[in-house]
Amino acid sequence: MTAYSDDTSPPMLAEDGVTILLRLRGRTEDGVYYNGFEELHPGDPGYDDLLPVARKNPVEPEEPVERPVDPDTLARILRDAGLDGSSLEDR
Repeated sequence: MTAYSDDTSPPMLAEDGVTILLRLRGRTEDGVYYNGFEELHPGDPGYDDLLPVARKNPVEPEEPVERPVDPDTLARILRDAGLDGSSLEDR
């Protein structure tokens, strides 16, 4: 497997405030490309050098996506599952 850092992306500080994330891209031996992150923790080589830059580039927490429930679709799913909607009304 070949892997390389994405030099265009600065290191990021994870939501825990300690872990540094380095974007990694590469290709497996059978030609599959991948995108991911390498995690650096305190004590890892290079951690202390990257920490100041990572602090300037924190990962922004993801906000949950709110999608309205379509009542017709929900009714159809419940009917197909052999349930009725009365148990959901209590919630």
